[in-house]
Amino acid sequence: AERGRKRDRKELQGKLKNFLFIKFGLLDPTPVIMACLPFFRFLFNRWGGILWGIVILLGLKAAGENWEQLWDQTEGLLAPSNLFLLYVCGVGAKAWHELGHGLICRYLGGEVRTLGVMLLIFTPLPYIDATSSWGFSNKWHRILVSGAGMIFEFFLAALALIVWANTSEGAINAAAYNLIVIASVTTFLFNINPLLRFDGYYILCDWIEVANLGQRANKHIKFLTE
Repeated sequence: AERGRKRDRKELQGKLKNFLFIKFGLLDPTPVIMACLPFFRFLFNRWGGILWGIVILLGLKAAGENWEQLWDQTEGLLAPSNLFLLYVCGVGAKAWHELGHGLICRYLGGEVRTLGVMLLIFTPLPYIDATSSWGFSNKWHRILVSGAGMIFEFFLAALALIVWANTSEGAINAAAYNLIVIASVTTFLFNINPLLRFDGYYILCDWIEVANLGQRANKHIKFLTE
């Protein structure tokens, strides 16, 4: 009981220290993941990788052929009339991202027991707890689970690029454009960035096989400063 109370206090202290990144667990997503897994299982192989690569190349082709129009449309991205659609697309993209983590983790034998909401700079977004993958003995499996969300998001961004390039101005075109930005630009700036404690950080930790890399780095910088 005392250990439980200490754990709860540490969790509360951690949330207060990271008040810009707070998580609240809501329910067990296992039934949803198990229902989705059969539809994705046939893609978790070499042929699925080839399909992913083809869609990514088609998306890059669409971006290259429409680069000026793609860039010009950024002017209206943060317009008041677009903010609600941007947020809705953001929630959808991040739910797809988290589903990727959960599916790959479960496929490789991990448990996924928590689905909830995280307040990222006070903005509510969905999240799935796939930390059971930290117990995988194969580091490449851990890296795959950490990168699964980005793999799913880049696929979504490529599909959105194809839809955007082949639709005229309207609701579908606007939604596709918002998905492009959310699922590609923000993924590059935040998720893949090892200097932030998101997916890229955990991939780097497993790749170079250094646990608690952030804490060790901070201590080393403090030592050098002193």
